[in-house]
Amino acid sequence: MTTEKNEPNAMAFYHRDGLTAAWQQAMMFAEKDGRIATMPDIVAARLQAKHSDSVWDKYYTTLTAEYVGYSRGGNLVLVVAHGIGPMATLEGIQKAYSWQYNDKSRNRRGGRITEKEFLDLVDGKFGEVYIVDLKKYLSKYFYEYPFIQILTATQAASDPVLNARFGPQCQEYIQRHTAEARAWHREQAGLDPENKYNFPEEKHQRFVDNRRELHLVYGAENSNPYIIGVKDESNCSYKHQPIEKGYALAHLISTSGLCHLHHENKESLVLDVSCHSWSDGTRLVGIKAGGGDNITIYDGPDPDQLLKRYWSKLWQPVSEHSSAGFCRLVNIGSQHFAQYQKNGNEVDNSEPEYMVKTMEKIGEPVLFRTEILGYYGFFRYDVNAVKAIAPPMANAYKFTTNSENEWHDGNPTHQTAMVQFYKIEADTTKRLIRVDQLARDYHLMMNFLK
Repeated sequence: MTTEKNEPNAMAFYHRDGLTAAWQQAMMFAEKDGRIATMPDIVAARLQAKHSDSVWDKYYTTLTAEYVGYSRGGNLVLVVAHGIGPMATLEGIQKAYSWQYNDKSRNRRGGRITEKEFLDLVDGKFGEVYIVDLKKYLSKYFYEYPFIQILTATQAASDPVLNARFGPQCQEYIQRHTAEARAWHREQAGLDPENKYNFPEEKHQRFVDNRRELHLVYGAENSNPYIIGVKDESNCSYKHQPIEKGYALAHLISTSGLCHLHHENKESLVLDVSCHSWSDGTRLVGIKAGGGDNITIYDGPDPDQLLKRYWSKLWQPVSEHSSAGFCRLVNIGSQHFAQYQKNGNEVDNSEPEYMVKTMEKIGEPVLFRTEILGYYGFFRYDVNAVKAIAPPMANAYKFTTNSENEWHDGNPTHQTAMVQFYKIEADTTKRLIRVDQLARDYHLMMNFLK
């Protein structure tokens, strides 16, 4: 099987329902003879892409799996397997992570495989794997803080865990990332930050001078910039997590996109390579068979963006007479819609349901005030509380300002926002598909991508 010349041979799929749903859609794209990308696939795709391409900015979870357990001789070792082994299938991944998600006590962390499966990996029964002496790695032989600190280019080049996770092109990747980091540092050296905190001019100038000098040092030819974080699973630390008798730790490996990181009084262009937690967001790449080594990863469908772009094609008929009720207004471009009614004190879903045919502004914006209903960082309110201050003719509203917190003795007590009321007429004979429904319809989303 070969792919058409102008068709994508690899596509990334994120799904709000988690890993299983993302896997299913990635494999629909990859088809019967295709596969899910491993970490070496992501490395290869980044190496052949421009620094500005999205493959450098996105995070990916891969079919590279990492296991930690004891060898037959009792040594603590780390094993990395690319697309082979107990977690090379969806069923195997689910079985490993069920250690955590099936635990009703909520005390278990991370994934597990059996000791027998682990020893089979070490013995090469699944195929070629990378094996690292984890006891030595954790003993500060390499770093003061293993799995925590950011590595320089020199440290990354000799890091056995990174080399195992990235695979055959690890050194080539480090050279490329280092070159990009140096160029980024040189660019930053010419960009002086604003004094947004209004520090005294002399203090701000010292900061600017020190920052410029740091970027010039790391941007110099043959410099040794910080480029990468090699992390374990935050809730299943290799250093502190005991390994239950008869088991070994098991996780998929993920990588973040490049980011501007502030760390230890430094600024660097870095990314992380870490263990995937079951509760983390998942973006998997499906690769079609016959695509060869030239892997270009295209962004998969984004249901939120597809709804905004193709809303006129995403109507569903309403079988029974319905009403928009007292509703919040949302808009796509210049078109207004009644928002799907939210439940109780939830945060607004901002999902359009009925199209607004006519709308009349009633009065001027007024202050809406509510007690803190949950965490003060989110604006939660009861729709009935908004309705209680609405003019008699109003049946819709729109907040005209962001919410603000009121404080008393250092504690948040209330939230406020300005609200504008309207009288609207909505077309309730049809409603827009919900984003969750669109996200689960692979074929519909892919038709829009075409």
